[in-house]
Amino acid sequence: MEKANSNNTLKIVLGIFGIFAAIAVIAVIGIVVWIAMLPDGGVKLGHEMEPYASKYLTDNKIIEPDEKVLAFYDATMAMNSTEAAILTDRRLIYHIGGTTTSVLLQEVEDIRHRKEALIGDVLEAEDSSGTILKIEIAPLNQGETFKNAAMTAWKKAL
Repeated sequence: MEKANSNNTLKIVLGIFGIFAAIAVIAVIGIVVWIAMLPDGGVKLGHEMEPYASKYLTDNKIIEPDEKVLAFYDATMAMNSTEAAILTDRRLIYHIGGTTTSVLLQEVEDIRHRKEALIGDVLEAEDSSGTILKIEIAPLNQGETFKNAAMTAWKKAL
């Protein structure tokens, strides 16, 4: 009798474990599929921007109609542009949580760049009023491309 009870207990425990294992596998597959369906991440130059990003910038009036986007970085996992670094022909912009901060390139006095192991590329643009705009681009997201575009646009604006 005891052997039958221990066999039944073992079957129940293994059944519960099997259910949890199946749920975990399905969750992992779901996450992989979700990530695969998202637009490519990383820094995009103006001509490489995804339509969702251009639409978000226009719909939320983050850029002026006559501004040209030179570089764009969507910092969100969902790729929805609610946190993004934007470089235009006139401004360096950071948008997060509905708040947009920008500096005019022609007023920027210095742009500093450094790489940090866990954070990635860090750009700090300081304008003539002393305002510093910091942009962080995660590792493996082409931060060097954003930096190069920013440096070129800044030199042209001077």
